[in-house]
Order: sequence, then structure tokens, then C-alpha cells
Amino acid sequence: MRRRIMAALLPVLALLVVGIGLAYAVVVSERTTQQVFIDRSGDAVRFATLAEAAIASGEWTRMHAELDAYHELYDSPVWVLGLDGGLVHDPGPPPPEGLAASAEVRRAFAGARATEAATVWPWQHGPLRVVEPVGRDSQVTAVVVIEAPTDGLRAATMRRWGTGAALLLVPVLALVGALWPLTRWILRPVRDLERIALDVRGGELGARAPAEHGPPELRGLASAFNQMVDTVQRSLERQRMFVGDVAHQLRNPLAGLRLSVENLRPWTREPAAREAFDEAVDGAERMGEMFEAMLAATAAASRERVRDSEAWTLDRVFVTGRPHWDAVTGEHGLALRVTEPPPGLAVRQPPGGLVAVLDELVDNAAWLSGGSTVTVTASVDPDGAFGTVVVADDGTGLSAEEREAARGRFWRAPRHQNVRGTGLGLAIIHDVVEDVGGEVRLEERHPHGLRVAVRLPVVRRTGG
Repeated sequence: MRRRIMAALLPVLALLVVGIGLAYAVVVSERTTQQVFIDRSGDAVRFATLAEAAIASGEWTRMHAELDAYHELYDSPVWVLGLDGGLVHDPGPPPPEGLAASAEVRRAFAGARATEAATVWPWQHGPLRVVEPVGRDSQVTAVVVIEAPTDGLRAATMRRWGTGAALLLVPVLALVGALWPLTRWILRPVRDLERIALDVRGGELGARAPAEHGPPELRGLASAFNQMVDTVQRSLERQRMFVGDVAHQLRNPLAGLRLSVENLRPWTREPAAREAFDEAVDGAERMGEMFEAMLAATAAASRERVRDSEAWTLDRVFVTGRPHWDAVTGEHGLALRVTEPPPGLAVRQPPGGLVAVLDELVDNAAWLSGGSTVTVTASVDPDGAFGTVVVADDGTGLSAEEREAARGRFWRAPRHQNVRGTGLGLAIIHDVVEDVGGEVRLEERHPHGLRVAVRLPVVRRTGG
């Protein structure tokens, strides 16, 4: 973001500098040209006075001497043109071609004086011409023409341009240098907020953004973010407390109800009474199982996420879960095949940890698949952004419609209605995995069976 702000501000600054620089360059060039023109105009006026006196007296010696000395001293030839266009004074170099017919000379013979000259730019070559009439109005008798070299004028303009550029560069560099710490000061709350948001996303609900840095608007944003996290944390705390209270208040009545029903066993001697008694006991047991499953679902939804800094590597997840997987598959007569995961790969852990998720998937495969083998494998995407753990079986599998419906709570396949369970396992897994930015895919396994892929973001950290 800092680069984008700099990229947005620097063109504006560049346009400002260019605008000021161009205006300064134009003013300097015009001023320097006018200074030289005024100096040469003063010389031309004095020479016009000498020429007027020489024409009136017929004495030309002094005029010729001064004009020749001026030419030698300043390398600026001075021509004096008569009314007929002939040279009253010839400095030696031939006059420019068409001088007598030029617009400046014609205006001078008409009695008009030039008050300014065209601006001389450093890249232009050629002399600066000054034309002064001898006499006034209808009494103009001759015209003085001076051509001054512009090498010094152009050099002076370039020096002033350089000085101005250097003086302009100082505040520009200071401003550019100030933009970097200024943008850092402005963006520091944004970076802090981003970091804290990632910490909260990773399960650290106690993280809070500093609200004492940066502009007031961003400090207010940080305070509002902290208040939002406080509200979320309080809500989760209340939810956990509610779950605990419900568990405490309902477990005992359910246990008492089942015990009361069990106490009726000695009085159920008739077959019909025994059947009703068995149904009541079974209903109480199912109610207890459903209650425990609902508590587990609520607890999973309210449980804090595992921090990314504490996320286990897949090696550790597999080592921790392997004993349970061996036990449950062995209990149901299935073979377990586990492929070692990529070493050192850590993925973001859902609430309760990835081990609990894989335990539930292996349990489902062992209880419900009707197959002979359960396979657990792990891989990482080519770009290294996500890791995937797959639990697959070679059983009967699920149809496309059943795989879609399996995301719902309390859903069970028709053939599994008489198998113990609540139908909440996959729904809880979907919720907790998607809550941390992951994905659960139920796919068909060829030639038969079910493939459940749990895809989670990779955690960039060291250690395991």
C-alpha cells in the first residue's frame, strides 16, 4: 500500500515541479533577454545622439571612432543606415542580408522605438538585434542597428536555470524524504490491524490492535475493531458457559430417567411388557446419545480455534491419531493403510484439532462403509498454499445425491438407519473446517467406495 500511495503522490509532485520549473525558466529567460536588450538599447540611444550630431555638423570622426571602439570591445558591430538605405557608418562586417528592408528598420524610419525583444532561449543561436531611430517622428534622418552576440546571454540563462533547479530540488527531495515516514505513520495502524486480524483468524481471540498510532480516523478504526473482537469473545464465552450449564442440568435428569426405567425391569415379566421396557431403555439410550452429540456440536462451534503458531504438523497428527485408527479398524475387521505425510507440513487446525476430524472420518469408514480397507493419505498443492488429508474406503460408498445431503445435520443414509449414530459427524466436520478457510469434499472412489478430502491452508512457520 505504501508503494501505491507513493505512486499516486509522486506524479502530482512531478507535475507541480514541472509547472513551477517551466514558469521559472520562462521568467528567467525573458528577464535575462530584457536586461541585455535594455543595456544595448541604452548604447543605441547614445549612438543615435552621436549620429544626429554628426549629421547636423558634418563631423563624422568622433562617431566613427566610438562605434569602432564599441565593436572592438564588445564584438558587436554597429551599422548606421541613411534614408536611402546606404551605410552612414560601416563597421567592417557586411550588414545582414535584407537589413534595410526589414520590419525593424522600417518601423525605426517611421519613428517607432522597440521597447522589448523576443526572448532568447539557450538552444537558439544568432545575435540580438537592437534598432534605434536617429531623430524623432518625421525628423528621422538615419537608423542605428546593433547586433549583440548572445553567447553570454545564453550561458547566463543556463546558469540561472541550474541554480533554480538546484534550489527547487532541495524542497522536492525533502518532501519525497518526508513522504516515506509519513506514509509509514499513516499505514502503521493498517498493518497492525491486518496482523491482529490474522491472529484472530488463527484463533487468538485475545489479540488486540494498538489504538494509539496513526491518524485519528485509523485509531478510531482500531478501537472499533477491538470492540468487535471483545463482543465476539464475550459471545463465545457466554455460549461456552451456556453449553456447560446445559450439560450439567440435563445429564443428571437423563441419567435419572434411565435409572428409573431400569428399575422397572423386575415388574416386566410379560413378553409385551418386556418389549415395551426394552424400547423405553433403548429410547433413553438414544436420547442420551443425541444429547451428547448435540452438546458436542455446540461445543465444537463455540470452541476457540487452534492458533497457527500452535498448529501441529501432519507428521504429529498422524502419529497421534494412528493408535485410535488401528483400534477402530481392527475392531470392525478392516485393514488400515496410512501413507506418511510430507515432512514438516503444518496446516491450519480446525477447532478441536485435525486429529478429532480424522478420528471421526476413520470411525465413519469403519462403522458404515462395509468395506475391507481404510486408507489415510496426505498431500500438498503444487503452489504450497493448501494441504489435503484424504480418508478413503472401498465400501459401498454414497450416491451423488447422498454425498450432497450428507452435509446436513442429523442426515443418515437409509441403509444406516439401524446403525448407532446421530448423523451430526460430517455436518460438524464441514462447519469447523470451513470456519478456518478449509474445504471438505465427498467424492466417489473408483471402482467403489467413498473418498473424503479435508483441504486446509498451509501454515508458514518453523518447527512441528
